[in-house]
Amino acid sequence: MGDGEIQIGLWGAAASGKTHLLNASADFARKNATVMQIYDAAQLRHCEASGFEGYADCEVLAIDNLDAIAGYPEWEAFFYQVVNRCRAGDFRFLFALTHKPDDVPARLNDFRSRLQWGLMLQLPSSNDAEVREILRRRAGLLGFELPDDVISYLMRHYARDLSAQMAILRRLDETSLLHQRKITIPLVKTALTENPG
Repeated sequence: MGDGEIQIGLWGAAASGKTHLLNASADFARKNATVMQIYDAAQLRHCEASGFEGYADCEVLAIDNLDAIAGYPEWEAFFYQVVNRCRAGDFRFLFALTHKPDDVPARLNDFRSRLQWGLMLQLPSSNDAEVREILRRRAGLLGFELPDDVISYLMRHYARDLSAQMAILRRLDETSLLHQRKITIPLVKTALTENPG
């Protein structure tokens, strides 16, 4: 599998860019022919942990919002084993938390302690310049250009936090594809008036 960390955790407040980094990692993996699977634990917890086996064939497993499974004993035990398999060299494990690992409200202490076995990185909340750059890069990953005047308009007229701007970006992408038009301020007004969210 090469050199480098086999387990990396990201933690930070909402809108600190964790999901963006996981998505950028998935894009990097795709471009480098690395089999990476990415899941959101907030969605996984509504399923049976025993049925979650598809990840076994990947080289990198990424889980966003991993602390969302805290308090679900079956899922905690499952990810306890995921970390064990990662440490055994079966795959690399990348995950994101809202809480620092010590504060994850897990019932299984072994699960909480295993989250700290690898490299843990705290992400600060993004400032305006960082949000602008992340929007530009995320638009590029989605396959379109987001002009500076559109970014400025979004930052002036809508919530500046990253999660709100990412939701807006997804709506703009859908509207742009639907109308087969580039993203401009008039298109932004149309998209966000027709679907204010």
